[in-house]
Amino acid sequence: MFQTELVIFLQSFASDFWILFFKFWTEIGYLSWIRFIILFALFGISFRVGFILLHTIVWNGLISMSLKEVFALPRPWQVDVNVHLLGQDIPNPTLFRSMGAKNFFGGIPHKVIEVLRENPLGSWGFPSGHTSNAVALWGSLYLFFKKIWLGLVAIAMIIFIPLSRMYLGLHFFGDLLGGYLIGLVVILLFYKYGYKNAWCQTIFDKKLVKIPRDAKTLLLLLYFLALPFMLLLIPQAPRAGIAVFLGANLGYLLLWIRGLPKDTGTIGQRLSRIAIALVIYLGCDFVFRKGTGLFVSNELALVEFLRYAVTTFLLLWGSTEISIKLGLFKRE
Repeated sequence: MFQTELVIFLQSFASDFWILFFKFWTEIGYLSWIRFIILFALFGISFRVGFILLHTIVWNGLISMSLKEVFALPRPWQVDVNVHLLGQDIPNPTLFRSMGAKNFFGGIPHKVIEVLRENPLGSWGFPSGHTSNAVALWGSLYLFFKKIWLGLVAIAMIIFIPLSRMYLGLHFFGDLLGGYLIGLVVILLFYKYGYKNAWCQTIFDKKLVKIPRDAKTLLLLLYFLALPFMLLLIPQAPRAGIAVFLGANLGYLLLWIRGLPKDTGTIGQRLSRIAIALVIYLGCDFVFRKGTGLFVSNELALVEFLRYAVTTFLLLWGSTEISIKLGLFKRE
């Protein structure tokens, strides 16, 4: 699973066409594109489904990125100079040659791993975030909407995005298997206990006049308000993912108190809601990117955390409230 031979075999078919082909697939697997798909779902299709999809992707990212830090396993190009960084126009900088696993169930030599952990060449490989994101996003979309064409798109995404990562020399086959497993577990949990759960559907379909005093509601509020801060205590947990988690929860809770938006509207209204959300999201993100030095210059990590939290909060709460005031959304 951690042999470089399979990666080298795939790269033996390298050509300008195949490099461009697989670079396309790997590009649409990045979070920048995933964010826009979630935004489209939230404001153009179903706000509730979009919110569950957002949580699915956030948790998938939290788990995948945390495990990368826990396992700290290198990528194919980092252990074998024979693996090319296709599409990057730079030579492989590693000093190792043919230091992947010697058999299918073997592991990368421990000494090689130790050297790379002391002198890292880049981010860690296992599990593949691209793979788990492809499974979590496109698998969820198919389960939520049950459209044949969406199923075909999901199959293509779940096959070609991971394959592109191997072809470009960025992941082992074992990395892909880890990503598939994480993505599958996450979507099944959120589909069963979020999307299909009758209690969740009932409690989110009505305005929160007062907080019900029952154990389930208490657990829900702990999940929304306390869990993000508890996750900050885990050193390996990615701060950006936690910030998105917190911002999304706060925005959704404020909307729940006043009344959630109905999933209705003409095509024009839906497109207008998407446009408003895009402007707010990109505008807020731009302000934080350009104004980082104006905030707390010696606490860049805090500024980055606030950037993700505030941008996500304004995306959910601000975009929805503006759309309601403009008559593009109606409350429950």
